[in-house]
Amino acid sequence: MEENSVVKNRIEILLLFVLYLVLLPRVYMDYDMGFWRDWALAIHRYGVSEAYNHGINYFPVFVYGLYFFDLLQGTEQNIINHINSIKVLFVFFDFLPLFVLSCFRQKILAYKIPHLYLLLNVAYVFNSMVWGQIDSIYANLCFLALVTGLLYPVVSVCLFTLALNTKPQAIEFLPVLGIVWLFSIKKPGKLVAAVAGAVAIQFLLLIPFLANGAYQRLFYFAAHSVDLYNKLSISAFNIWYLIVPGNPYFINDKDTFLILSYKSIGLILFCISMVAILAPVVRHFLALRQLQSAPNADTYRFLFLGTGMLCLSFFYFNTQMHERYANPIVILFFFFGVVSGNYKLYVLASIPYFLSLDKCFPDYLPIVHYKLIFASRIIALWYTATIIYGGYLYYRLCKSASNAQQVTTM
Repeated sequence: MEENSVVKNRIEILLLFVLYLVLLPRVYMDYDMGFWRDWALAIHRYGVSEAYNHGINYFPVFVYGLYFFDLLQGTEQNIINHINSIKVLFVFFDFLPLFVLSCFRQKILAYKIPHLYLLLNVAYVFNSMVWGQIDSIYANLCFLALVTGLLYPVVSVCLFTLALNTKPQAIEFLPVLGIVWLFSIKKPGKLVAAVAGAVAIQFLLLIPFLANGAYQRLFYFAAHSVDLYNKLSISAFNIWYLIVPGNPYFINDKDTFLILSYKSIGLILFCISMVAILAPVVRHFLALRQLQSAPNADTYRFLFLGTGMLCLSFFYFNTQMHERYANPIVILFFFFGVVSGNYKLYVLASIPYFLSLDKCFPDYLPIVHYKLIFASRIIALWYTATIIYGGYLYYRLCKSASNAQQVTTM
């Protein structure tokens, strides 16, 4: 029966992937896709080693993605004519976690995964298929790092290294991943292997840029990846749309709000929420270590719900957020639904994320964009409802885990 289920999953996921490639929209976000086209042409003309000497400021994983796209296209005219096809790379990463976790006999996550619930969710694939943005790459590499972290920490560290070399936003996963690695890396040999794997991947990614000094520009871009846009919010529709009277897009986040800058207040609020989220995760793993217990159902609930709430808090409180920075919460809350049986938070989170993407990409869907539904503050209220309900579920999880621990230690 299990083998039949695996084969069925493979067929469904493969057919849906092919269908999405056939239906791949020909529209895209012109501004960013223009960069992908120009960067692909620069790599085609000068080689991948010269990427950072010709205006590219994204991290190496995407540079290599553009390089392989160049190889497949062959000519500059093909690159220009078929730049929309770069979306195939992004859609592939949307499917990757479901392929890894649903198409093989599972030792990583032993739960039945209703993969179509995620893959048929327009909020999940819209960013890749319509906008043509790369967020699925780092988000799903981080997600895979999270689910492999308990059993295969060396693989997890390597996956996170790749994610961090895709977009700096991957750093939001590090607090939870660090806790997982401290629990799962119990022998010096594994620690050495994890560090060696990360260093080796980093070195391999940098090899083309070492001889000509281009790595120095890459390091410069990495160091200055924050504060590129000193805006309170870049259409993120987060808390700032509810507490300031004007449009946050036109407010400098270094301006004073009350007694501190907007940026400082956002960081403080995020840090408070991060401590509140991480403290129960730390207690849970300390209890597992003390009792010498294997990870259980609560462990995965903490991982998916806690990390999802951390990513949502990062997006909701911080300044300079783009609308698509909420991307990781969709898959994290979906898998919380998988391990808990409660998909309400997943549905609730998908709604504002989709509304925000569609609002910033007008006239794509063949429906009238009613002002009330798509109003910035309405979407911000949806996100607020999501963070409140997620916080309630997290409180219940913490209370349940604490009661279970007390029973176990009696």
